[in-house]
Amino acid sequence: MAVLILGAPVALLLFASTAGNVYRRARIGAKLAVLWSRVFCWIFGLIAEVEGTPPPPGSFAICNHITHFDALVISSLYPTSLVAKQEIRRWPLIGILSAAIGTVFVDRNNRKKTSSTVEQLRGYLEQGASITLFPEGTTSEGDCILPFKRSLFAVPANLGLPTYPIALHYARTGDAWHDDTPFVVHMFRLLGHPSHRLKIIFGAPIPPGLERKPLALEAQARVEELFAQFLK
Repeated sequence: MAVLILGAPVALLLFASTAGNVYRRARIGAKLAVLWSRVFCWIFGLIAEVEGTPPPPGSFAICNHITHFDALVISSLYPTSLVAKQEIRRWPLIGILSAAIGTVFVDRNNRKKTSSTVEQLRGYLEQGASITLFPEGTTSEGDCILPFKRSLFAVPANLGLPTYPIALHYARTGDAWHDDTPFVVHMFRLLGHPSHRLKIIFGAPIPPGLERKPLALEAQARVEELFAQFLK
């Protein structure tokens, strides 16, 4: 928590220095987030075994979602801006930090804002920032992949970009999944264990050329194929 508090002024300075240039903030903030995330993974005992190569800069990546701490793990492995639910913006301190480093917040209860979110993501990618999306839209118990929400797949489809599939799985899913537990309670639950091991597989990219819906279906199939390796 001390690291988080000390990091807040740095993030706010970044926010102030890049006012009016959210794309530059996203690129710099993603690099800053790698350092913070590695520290937080150490604090929470999140130990990742990685297979494959992380996406290059300017990539659109998708990953299954089990816990809020997935974002920390992903951010510790390569510079990327994340797509998060609007509620996180209201979390104490974490919401401020997330906004300051260029996180894209999605209001899932207001479909009218989807087009503006798509345009923001398009701008990020066109300016060389990477995006990582959790297309299930919620966390799961870690035993399957939930149906992907398709709207934001319009971004790589329209830009003609490859889509990079990622799958992750925790050794003790019961400890990692937060169910309906408040975030702070879940945080201390994780701190109550010395370590939490997980595996991450970076898959081969899906070539450009598919439209939004077929791309979303192909992306889900690719993540399910990677995830099946954890269950063998």
